[in-house]
Amino acid sequence: MSAWTSRGNLRDHTESMLMRSKSPLNQSVTPVDNQSSSTGDVRSPRVRRPAGARKVKPERKPGGASAKSLIETPGPAPDANVEGIRLTIGVIGGTHGVQGELKLKLLTDHPEHLSTIRTVYLGDSDSPTGLTSVRFQGDQALIQLEGVLSPEEGKLLGGLKVRIAGSDALPLEEGEYFLFQLIGLSAVTSDGTAIGTVTDILETGTHDVLAIRPETGPDILVPNHPRYVLDIAPQRNQIVIDLPVYTS
Repeated sequence: MSAWTSRGNLRDHTESMLMRSKSPLNQSVTPVDNQSSSTGDVRSPRVRRPAGARKVKPERKPGGASAKSLIETPGPAPDANVEGIRLTIGVIGGTHGVQGELKLKLLTDHPEHLSTIRTVYLGDSDSPTGLTSVRFQGDQALIQLEGVLSPEEGKLLGGLKVRIAGSDALPLEEGEYFLFQLIGLSAVTSDGTAIGTVTDILETGTHDVLAIRPETGPDILVPNHPRYVLDIAPQRNQIVIDLPVYTS
């Protein structure tokens, strides 16, 4: 598992909750000090997309609207209680068949968990909608919503986010974080020196990369690896970083 101050709804998944690829910001993402973590065999902190194992990469056009960093999209504060927020698990893409079944583009690490969900929230609405069936077809889900009985009714819902209550999400495992818990954190060194603010998470291959925006100058890219990410504390609005040294 974005830009993520207290604003009620979770950040739009197409811009914030899912892992994304983005071109490096004026830096190589290969640190010079590519040594093993001083903490031993420690796994990198994991970022989970909401309900839980497919990765979805949205199309991004440099300089276009989709090139926004996650902090530029609306969402809850990093220390928000998961129980009280809504988590986007997909976007309605169209209809299937003649009974009002809907195609759902999945934005979740554990799509099979959707089979346990009985209530969802559409778009930015806080009114619950019954989820009566879920089945999977390729990399998407086919869902049936209460009250949607024809293709005509289903077409009216195209493009809407489908969200679940945070209380319905799979519990996070140790070392796992939702995206909204990282975006907006204040990055500091181990001695407390301010570095900047986490504004984005970039999917680059072996390790995801945190984009940190200092008060002045270009963004700083830090691999999500225990060699560099020493502590994540959303409750303190803080992430402790050992800054890597990059090749030019």
